[in-house]
Amino acid sequence: MQLKDQPRTSPLVWATPLVGMVLFIVAMGAFFYNLYVEDQSQAQIRVTRDVENARSNIRTRLLTAQERLTQLARSLEVGQNRHERFTVPALALMAEFPEINSVVLIDQERRVVELSLPRLRSAIPVHPLYETIEDAESYWAYNTARETRLPVFSRPYLGQGDQVYMEIHSPVIQDGDYLGSVAATLPLGDLLNRSFPDTFVKLYSVSIVDGGGNLIASNVSRSVENAKLSHEVPLEPPGHGLKLRAVLYRTTSELFSNMLAWTVIGLSLIVIWSFALLFRHAKLRSQAERRLLEETKFRRAMENSVITGMRAIDLQGRITYVNPAFCRMTGFAEDELVGLGPPFPYWPEDSGEQRDLLDLILVGKAPAKGIEVQVKRRDGTLFDARMYVSPLVDSEGRQTGWMTSVTDITEPRRVREELAAAHRRFVRILEELDAAVSIRVPDGKDNEFIFVNRLHREWFSKDSPPKFTKTGRGRPARDAGMQPFEWLCENSRRWYEVRRRSISWVDGTTVIMQVATDITSRKEAEDMSRQQQEKLQFTSRLITLGELASSLAHEINQPLAAISNYNMGSVNRLKSGKVTPEELLPVLEKVNIQAQRAGDVIRRIREFVKQQEPKRSACHLGRIIDDAVGFSQLEASHRGARIEQRLLCPDLQVMADSVLIEQVLMNLIKNGLESMSHLPDDQKLVEITVDEHSEQLIVVKVRDRGTGVPESIRTRLFESFFTTKPEGMGMGLNICRTIIEYHQGKLWVDPAPDQGSVFTFTLPKATG
Repeated sequence: MQLKDQPRTSPLVWATPLVGMVLFIVAMGAFFYNLYVEDQSQAQIRVTRDVENARSNIRTRLLTAQERLTQLARSLEVGQNRHERFTVPALALMAEFPEINSVVLIDQERRVVELSLPRLRSAIPVHPLYETIEDAESYWAYNTARETRLPVFSRPYLGQGDQVYMEIHSPVIQDGDYLGSVAATLPLGDLLNRSFPDTFVKLYSVSIVDGGGNLIASNVSRSVENAKLSHEVPLEPPGHGLKLRAVLYRTTSELFSNMLAWTVIGLSLIVIWSFALLFRHAKLRSQAERRLLEETKFRRAMENSVITGMRAIDLQGRITYVNPAFCRMTGFAEDELVGLGPPFPYWPEDSGEQRDLLDLILVGKAPAKGIEVQVKRRDGTLFDARMYVSPLVDSEGRQTGWMTSVTDITEPRRVREELAAAHRRFVRILEELDAAVSIRVPDGKDNEFIFVNRLHREWFSKDSPPKFTKTGRGRPARDAGMQPFEWLCENSRRWYEVRRRSISWVDGTTVIMQVATDITSRKEAEDMSRQQQEKLQFTSRLITLGELASSLAHEINQPLAAISNYNMGSVNRLKSGKVTPEELLPVLEKVNIQAQRAGDVIRRIREFVKQQEPKRSACHLGRIIDDAVGFSQLEASHRGARIEQRLLCPDLQVMADSVLIEQVLMNLIKNGLESMSHLPDDQKLVEITVDEHSEQLIVVKVRDRGTGVPESIRTRLFESFFTTKPEGMGMGLNICRTIIEYHQGKLWVDPAPDQGSVFTFTLPKATG
């Protein structure tokens, strides 16, 4: 069956419940929205009606209070005993309208002549008319009542205690003359609290605002947030642009108290949940089918792309499946092979062995390591193949056949044979090398080798491989990493140069390849050269000593002559008998000093000419320089020159052979003295300076004021047998460089800043 023939679920399976759920949600949303709008409309109608009723209550109360105040003013127009006529009606007015907190009688001079307060209330300050503020709201109401001869409501004003007040002024007229006015003071907050029943206050926040919407007075101290239902109406009286505003902050809706609504909501939730489950099930099924189809396509693509042939047979041996790779291997088409039983067309002519192998497969005894067989192509050619067999099990766990993977091993077998031949050639080359080659794992034991060649077996036994020891000259044989080193075989007493490096072995692991080369002849030549060099150095010292012989004889004769003179003087004084031990003691001390001086000269000569093996040890550089200068001072005096030392630290110690370094210094000083022979005596100066170049090196400089070294011969100055002196041998500076390099230092020459040359060499500092 092809993949395009696989049935697929229609998108309507999951789209239908989704569309139904969306339509149902939209319908129920519209239904509840209409109910909500209707409920809000009814609530707004109730708010409007209640606000109109509230305005009517306030208006009725204000007009009634105005009428009572007018009656009080008319009772004052006739008759005598004005106090009694004012006080009794005023108290009755305040008893009827508790929101009125004072009633006053004002004459035409704007003086308060009568004042009436409610019982149990303290007196209030003087009336605002006596504040002489011409623009006060009270004055405006008083003046308007006088001019119009009608009752007047004042504009609200801020009084004591941050309360907003309003006044009602009613004029007092007698015989057409204006005698004054009766004024009642009303706090607007008290007016709002007294005008509405408790049921209204529980539902609404009532306030009085001005024309700009600014709050003037309210029946509650809290503010109403997010209020959606409110209504404003003009407040007449008192007018002045005042409005009455009511905000609904506590409401009860009948929408959700309706049992039918709750039933509809519950059924809606059930329907939506059912739609959601149906949609989820349809979506999961669609996703599973899509993943199954993708997995099938992936497996089919994988089967078509692999180069391993796949063949499936049933329990009777008939072919039930072959993949394209198997068809390409054999040259037969899929429809030519599926359904066939043994013998198969891709078996060779002699198929007895193939039949036996098939019988092993059918009984489940195929080797786990695979079976190597020959397969015949459609054109009759044969190729080698390896087959692996595994059982085929259906979804119910029953075996239905056998799956066989077939791999063409013709090319791998050819490559394997070529590799074996290359390996034999490689081993033959290694066996014929003139070096001992061995390969071992990095962390293996010393006698565990992966490979050794013939010379390694001849030179070294496996129980005594090359060890990482010292060369015998004090230098470590194994440096950090894979540096080559020299090794002395204790059994054969022969020297070998051993080189190592990490390589990747045939199995991919990292191993150490070690190559040992016999360098005994080279080491013997080096020893002979070293001995000749030492003899040459000794000869050079003898030549130098011969040149200094006369000066040394003079140096020794001076202390000997002094000793003889001191001795003869002492003898003469002893013979005369006029000497005391105290007088003779200084003379004997001077004799001892001169004897020590002569002894030091002889010691230096003996150490300088003694032939011995070079030996590096920690020694004081200052003493070496003093001995070299002591030898050279005689020649310097003979030439009229001076030798100066500049040591920053006299106690510096270096790792060196003191005699060899002394020989270098004497040679450099001698060359400097000879180069200054043409100068006046006051300009002949040899300077020796010592400085610390680093924590490991000491720098010594010998400077002269001579003619210097020309650039053309500077590079050849240290070559053997190269000299600029007619009687020279050309070996002095070459020996000096050899000695310094033996001490792991360097020797070079630079031109001096003004004139002359500077010979510089470095020495290792002694540590510990």
